[in-house]
Amino acid sequence: MSDVDAQKEQDVLKRLASENASLARQAAFDAGDLRLESAVPLLVEHFANSSVGVQEASERALRQIRGAAAVRAVIPLLRSQDAVVRNIAMDVLREIGVDDLATLTRLLYDQDPDIRIFIADILGSSDSSMALAPLCDVLLHDSEVNVRYQAAVSLGELRRPEAVESLRQALDDEEWVQYAVMEALAKIKDGSCVDVLVHALDRCSPLVASTVLDALGEINSVKSAPMLLSYLDKSSGPLRIKALKAIIRILGPNSLSLLGAKQLDKLQAYMLAALDDEDEDTVKVVLQGLAFTGVNPTATRAVFRLVERTDPVRQQELLQHAFQCIVGIGYNEALEEALLDRNELVCRMAVDACGHIEGRAGKYALKRHFDALPAEERQRAMEILARCGDDRDIPFFNNHMDTAEDAQVLRSALEFLGNNMRHRESAPRMLALLHHPDPAVKEAALSACLALEDEDTVRAIVAHAEDEDPDLRRMAVYTMGYVNAGLFAEQLARAVQDPVTEVRRVGLEAIGYGWPPSPEKLAALEFCLRDESRDVRQLAVELLGTYGEEGGESLLLEALHDPDDWVRVRAVEALGRNRVSSAVPELVTMMEHSNLLVQLKIAEALGQIGGDMAFQALLGFMSYESPEVQAAAAEAIDRIRGEEESQA
Repeated sequence: MSDVDAQKEQDVLKRLASENASLARQAAFDAGDLRLESAVPLLVEHFANSSVGVQEASERALRQIRGAAAVRAVIPLLRSQDAVVRNIAMDVLREIGVDDLATLTRLLYDQDPDIRIFIADILGSSDSSMALAPLCDVLLHDSEVNVRYQAAVSLGELRRPEAVESLRQALDDEEWVQYAVMEALAKIKDGSCVDVLVHALDRCSPLVASTVLDALGEINSVKSAPMLLSYLDKSSGPLRIKALKAIIRILGPNSLSLLGAKQLDKLQAYMLAALDDEDEDTVKVVLQGLAFTGVNPTATRAVFRLVERTDPVRQQELLQHAFQCIVGIGYNEALEEALLDRNELVCRMAVDACGHIEGRAGKYALKRHFDALPAEERQRAMEILARCGDDRDIPFFNNHMDTAEDAQVLRSALEFLGNNMRHRESAPRMLALLHHPDPAVKEAALSACLALEDEDTVRAIVAHAEDEDPDLRRMAVYTMGYVNAGLFAEQLARAVQDPVTEVRRVGLEAIGYGWPPSPEKLAALEFCLRDESRDVRQLAVELLGTYGEEGGESLLLEALHDPDDWVRVRAVEALGRNRVSSAVPELVTMMEHSNLLVQLKIAEALGQIGGDMAFQALLGFMSYESPEVQAAAAEAIDRIRGEEESQA
């Protein structure tokens, strides 16, 4: 060790011996970072320090230093009468004990049974095969039951198959040890564990049997399934439930359906009985099993009875399991019966299940009983059928498009016939629904008509451009823009003069997005820039911001004088986005008589435009009383400077 290192070591040791908690704590950290083995005795002493910070720093340091010397220094603290010191020693040895297993192993035979328990615990955390033999020996021969119990627990923590034989022999021990043995076998999860557990099941107490069943479920080996199936007949109550859960877990969805008919019938009977269990987790597991035991109306009825007594607010997860079970069982007469059940929850789940079960049987059931369903469920049924129907369902939807009064049902029918099937023969019915009093139905009808991509249908809609009904005029104008705004240029030019604001707005959208730049388009935008409706003027400004040809900028400058704040804001944003330098003087002038929102947008726009004039104006804004304006100006200045530096 160099003089510098030696000096550093002495400094750490000196501070570590200090009674000043702050100095000692930092010294402990330094000792750990430097891996100072010479600090071990002092660090161990600090386990009893009154300062928790010093205790924790000393513990951390010993975990870093490690080594046999550290292990031997900590071991004596296991005999401390101070529980805190003893617990710290245990925690440290669980991590570093593997550095001196020989010393620890000798203590497995200490006269003090508490020490033997502590050491067995520590060896279980060593992850070393060297700990197996001594732990197995203690498990089978120690005179103290608590030591043997801890040895079994630790063998489970090590998870080594080599311990299985010793664990098997320990099954003749007291019940408390047997319990730990079963849990250990469950953690080891080796195939040899299954045989041990299966043979133990018939000769152990109910408490241990419960643990055995849990262990078999954890190991998840198919070889235990036949024994568990036969155990169902010999058990009752909680043990039968545990066996049932283990079988479901072991066999899973892919194997349950492969059981013989008699075994499957017996298993289903036990599952159905278990649906009445008070434990919700048990019921969820049983539902998972029932879902894969085949089509069974009795099972479907039992699950729906469970649904009837389930709280839809507090037990949503259980209801989800029940739904998945019903879908898994498949379509049968019990599911069809549930469509007509008076219980709202049962009826709704039956409707949804019919839509999720593969094949058409469920969908046919929804169609057969459609008129008998409650109004809300008719809506759900129609949505389901619209989503998964095909051309065989066209007559059903056409019939309901003629007769239904429910707006949601009509919307689903329109979605199916128009957007999904593009059934042109249904166009007359769709066009008729453009006159429906419900706005949502009108929109669905328009969408369905346009989805047909049929010239005759388009002409029929456009013919409403002069209709007295403003909604029909709006839909006609929308259709012109949707199909070909250029083709309907003359009609759209008239549409922006319509007495109804919404028609004018839709016409403006069609022109703005559908016409190429031209004097006619600019004239239409200018006309709308003076519209009485703020929404129309605002849209005109937004469209001018994307015009990109000569004439648009001057109109945006004109929009800066609009009486509405939001129109002015959109104009400022467009000028900034397009970096219109000629707008700077106007923007600076506006600053004095604008509200805070417009001022912030002006500062942002000047930062986007850049240049000397904008920069100087922003510097002036820094003197404004408003901190928001100052911050916006500073951000804009930073942007200008950043762009200039990147171009330099």
